[in-house]
Amino acid sequence: MKFTLKLLSIVLTNLLLFLLVIAMTEGIFRIAGIPYSKVKYIPDENSFARFDQELGWSYIPNKSSIHNTEHIAKPVYFEENGFRAPYPGFEFDYSKPSILFIGDSFTMGHGLTYEESFVGKFSATIKGTPFQAVNLGVQGYGSDQALLALKRHLHKFNTKAVVYTYIEDHLLRNGNYDRAMLVPTAEFLGTKPQFALTVGKKLYLSKKPLLYKDYFRSYLIDFLKMRVGKLTGSFPPHPADLTRAIIYEMKKFSIEHDADFVVLNWRQVHNNYDDLCRDLVNVDVIDTLEGAPDGWKEMVLYGGIHPNAEAGDHAARLLFNYFRAKDLIREDSAR
Repeated sequence: MKFTLKLLSIVLTNLLLFLLVIAMTEGIFRIAGIPYSKVKYIPDENSFARFDQELGWSYIPNKSSIHNTEHIAKPVYFEENGFRAPYPGFEFDYSKPSILFIGDSFTMGHGLTYEESFVGKFSATIKGTPFQAVNLGVQGYGSDQALLALKRHLHKFNTKAVVYTYIEDHLLRNGNYDRAMLVPTAEFLGTKPQFALTVGKKLYLSKKPLLYKDYFRSYLIDFLKMRVGKLTGSFPPHPADLTRAIIYEMKKFSIEHDADFVVLNWRQVHNNYDDLCRDLVNVDVIDTLEGAPDGWKEMVLYGGIHPNAEAGDHAARLLFNYFRAKDLIREDSAR
């Protein structure tokens, strides 16, 4: 009996010491700002975005601002829904046949005026038709947020087609709940939504966005996830099956609402995840590498990843040719 009590005392003492060390380490990490920087930069787009309880973040309706990024400053305007618009006071015609564009900063037109973005250029090419282009793209979105934005807004318009711009980064974004883990030096508005798959591969929403004041995160655990995960190749996660399931849900939702669906697979070069879009079943995919002009790889802003205005010409042309071949755009009819 005495031996058992002594053993129990040793175990409890060691457990308490272990918990004390964990708590002290957590405190040290928080004070030191590890793995998150104590001095954070605020992304410029925060000035025209707000926390969104469903999407994580979205643009402020009827907002006009200047987007300062990558040594350039360009005006940005948003209409009553928070969609990017060509000028202040712009209004969509909700009865007009519409093509909705969903995605992230590539779709939004990061670092470009509306007219320089590929959505803006595509809009110019269909000016003589009954159609209008609607830009739902938001910086930093993954496929998951694009899907939720589509489900929120599609019914507002006479939607005839949906274009989802896919980039390789969407894989890691779809597997991530706290964007700060991907960019530890930035001050974001909150966490993001996250989907998961059941054992039967059914898609469901596993986490909803939270403001950081309502979200507890362990700096120590995050540090271990990030450091050990990078060594083992498990961080950041790249959930291909989840991403495909989200894209299939985009198409399913579009078709259910009598809208065509197409993926614009935006690639500057061949990458490690080329098979994701190639393996999509019964989904139309437009590959930006097909027929790409000379110098396509360099058609980015200041050596970054975001496409420049010249790249937008190519993407808009591919989309126009696709819709014309599918007989989705006709000057004499609104389908």
